Amino acid sequence: MTVFKNAIRCMAGNPAVTTMSGAKEAEIGPPVEYGGRPDTLNPEELFVASINSCLMLVFYHFAHKSGVAIESYEADAKGTVEKTRNGLRFTKVSVQAQVKTQATDGTGTLQELAELAEKFCLVSNSVSCPVSYTVGTA
Repeated sequence: MTVFKNAIRCMAGNPAVTTMSGAKEAEIGPPVEYGGRPDTLNPEELFVASINSCLMLVFYHFAHKSGVAIESYEADAKGTVEKTRNGLRFTKVSVQAQVKTQATDGTGTLQELAELAEKFCLVSNSVSCPVSYTVGTA
């Protein structure tokens, strides 16, 4: 079993801060859409970022195991929040990645790596909304 931890601290009149795994602390608050400041991290974007980054890390893991050299990887992710009968919920997350490899005919391989990333991404497999992941060539 593995346990992941973080801590949040908030003092009256100051923004909340979070720390995790020894990384620098970061200010957190609500998103701008809900009255927050644009210069702080917010749980909604962190949720989407955790899915996006997990898919990338798993993709890189399987690329390395397969001997595929990645020159660049860029991904944009969008999380859609909608009002449901149970309140606001993420109803879908989509991640679209563009990958450049050293190989010239890697489209099939990229698709296989994307499928492995989807299958083994801990974060995307732990959420209740659907997650779509597409990988194209840069």
